[in-house]
Amino acid sequence: MTTSSTITTGLTPREYQMKISESATKANTLVVLPTGLGKTVIALLVAIRRLSSNMNSKILLLAPTKPLVVQHAKFFGDHLEGSLVEAILTGEVSAEERAKLFSESRLVFATPEVIRNDVRQHKYSLREVCLVVFDEAHRCVRDYAYSEVAEAYKSEAHNPLILALTASPSARRGRIAEICEKLAIKNVEMRTEKDEDVKPYVNEVSPKWERLPLPAGYKEVSRVLRNALDERVGKLRTMRLLPANVPVSKRMLLELGEKVRQSLRTGKSGSLYGAIVLQAQAMSLTHAVELLETQGAESLLRFLSRLENAETRSSRGLAKDARIAEARSLASATKREGHPKESRLRELVEAELSANPDAKMIVFTQFRDSVESITSGLGKLSGVRPVRFVGQATRRDGDVGLSQSEQVQILKDFREAKFNVLVTTSIGEEGLHVPDVDHVIFYEAVPSEIRLIQRRGRTGRTRPGKMTVLMSEGTIDEAYYWSSKRKEQQMQRILETVKRQGPRANVRKKTLLDYA
Repeated sequence: MTTSSTITTGLTPREYQMKISESATKANTLVVLPTGLGKTVIALLVAIRRLSSNMNSKILLLAPTKPLVVQHAKFFGDHLEGSLVEAILTGEVSAEERAKLFSESRLVFATPEVIRNDVRQHKYSLREVCLVVFDEAHRCVRDYAYSEVAEAYKSEAHNPLILALTASPSARRGRIAEICEKLAIKNVEMRTEKDEDVKPYVNEVSPKWERLPLPAGYKEVSRVLRNALDERVGKLRTMRLLPANVPVSKRMLLELGEKVRQSLRTGKSGSLYGAIVLQAQAMSLTHAVELLETQGAESLLRFLSRLENAETRSSRGLAKDARIAEARSLASATKREGHPKESRLRELVEAELSANPDAKMIVFTQFRDSVESITSGLGKLSGVRPVRFVGQATRRDGDVGLSQSEQVQILKDFREAKFNVLVTTSIGEEGLHVPDVDHVIFYEAVPSEIRLIQRRGRTGRTRPGKMTVLMSEGTIDEAYYWSSKRKEQQMQRILETVKRQGPRANVRKKTLLDYA
């Protein structure tokens, strides 16, 4: 099997794809390439080279979700000639059937959890796998299944090669180093929209950030919640658990919770139980402020209702705070006014469809509650056919998730224009194959450079696109916006250093301030 005869005439690799694939065949490689520029083509080219030189070996391609696994399998099937047997392994296939399919197939497409579990239980070995592709490789940190699969592969395979693909690994040196260490990366291949060999294939994406002023009633509710939050943060600072002169972020509070719980597990002072309660209440109040300011009074009221019925000591104590009752009363009075994002989103969607009735849009939001309300609101507009796209989990409040097969069907229907607005959470960020989205709308800003890059990459793939970020003026939205922009620039600098000096270049340990 040769490279030239294996790719169908429907696919002509670009020069940068050929160069990267040649480099990636020689060593374990991390490929950082903007969304829409063909990372899967690079995986295909490397796979062909490996199969050609390892005639009795297998290729394993891993992706975080079933829709993405199915998408990759279809792409390979469309562009490989011959009779290579391929298999799709997910949790919906029985363990016995997975073992049989793995044994019989040369191309295996799978979610990492099933491979990890099967290898743990010795259902099959990775001994004959000559290439593992880790798509969305930025997930290969901590105890995510990618890490364990990589460890098993490195120890079992006769002739291992790893190809890691991502549009955005991280803005943190330590996290990039962790990815490179767990995947034994020796080579980094990076391109940006500014590289000469990439420029001809980049479509313009017109970014727009809209600052929307909060109504006076919303500001009053926020003031009450922030007073309650400041009290908890002040006590944690008095306990010397938070820095005195640094603004406290949600991530810093999360890190603090992990540190305090670890101290308790190792038998240190029981007085830290009080700190755990304060930290949990501060997290809840931070979330309450974010819901109010970025989503609306209705979202806040739903959250406060759940808080009142929660079982934890911290939640029960917080629900009894007089300021929570005051915030609930004020929010109930102001909810009729609605959040300014609601009307602005309707205007943007109507304007897009008025200019182009065939347009497709994606609306991203952080919260499942908002997916429901946004989908419902847009569904009342003439010509708008919105669809809800969320994860599999069904929540305690009865919010039913979507099965993997339902997710696959929704994406198919969206591509075929049965729906024209996809309303989604973070599940829609990674690898979504919808090549002709005209407008991506962020219902709120995101603090993560990874999520900013992935969301933005949903448009501008085959033609110019638009990106609009809705931001509540003077709120966490604006802080998140500047944070993600700064981190994206930092990520590019770090990757340039890693590319020049190697994967372990200039790495230092994280401190609490890294999470600000």
